[in-house]
Amino acid sequence: MKSNVKKDLDTLSKNLYLESPDLWIEFLDKVNSGIFDELVLFFATKYNYISIVKYAIDNNLIDINSKSRNKEFATIYDHLAYVARQNNYKDFSDYFSNLKNPNKEISQNNENDKTNIKTKNKDINIPSVVCKKCKSNIFEVGYIVCENKIFKFSPDENKPVEIAKEDLNSVICYNCNSLIEDTTPKDLEALCDITTCINCKNDLRSTGIIDKRNLIYNKDTNKFDLGDTYYACGKCENAINNQQKEYFKLK
Repeated sequence: MKSNVKKDLDTLSKNLYLESPDLWIEFLDKVNSGIFDELVLFFATKYNYISIVKYAIDNNLIDINSKSRNKEFATIYDHLAYVARQNNYKDFSDYFSNLKNPNKEISQNNENDKTNIKTKNKDINIPSVVCKKCKSNIFEVGYIVCENKIFKFSPDENKPVEIAKEDLNSVICYNCNSLIEDTTPKDLEALCDITTCINCKNDLRSTGIIDKRNLIYNKDTNKFDLGDTYYACGKCENAINNQQKEYFKLK
């Protein structure tokens, strides 16, 4: 593996750790085992590390024409190419286009655009709730909120009629139909507020924000080295995202 690929994998790993420690563990296990599957390449594409994607494809570590785990896309290729277009990564888009057909650009009008709410505007706070089953952000692929309808037989109309309805507090991932545990529709609405912690859903203005520092294990010295400083929620100590950091004017 080339040094630039190793360096990019290390940087990507740090970024993913700050975004989602749970996904970071799975990502790290795969990379350390030499597994470059759709999950690994998805994050490499999302964070704009084309060297990682090229390494996996050029060394036949993945078949990007195989079926995607994301039900919105037919193949892994379609999934990665879409992520590249949504983030306006021209180098990625050109690379994927040349893989498929050197003389034809990938269509910019993908029907999956309708189900994805991701924005190119970096100033907008994009919340993230990751489905444990399919690893998708439900704010991107969509989620289902159900309601109970109560019916009662009406002698006047000689049929059951709706007399009341109530929203259920359950949230279901639209991508894989899995229940999102410990999350309600109101929680998701609150996450759209840039002042809300994406983990514990409390207002950062009330919990406060603390600065923390990573300790990174160094195999050569058998010691932990000081890593980057990051900002976190004062209650749950989950890292805040870049938009929140900019909103609160934290350097």
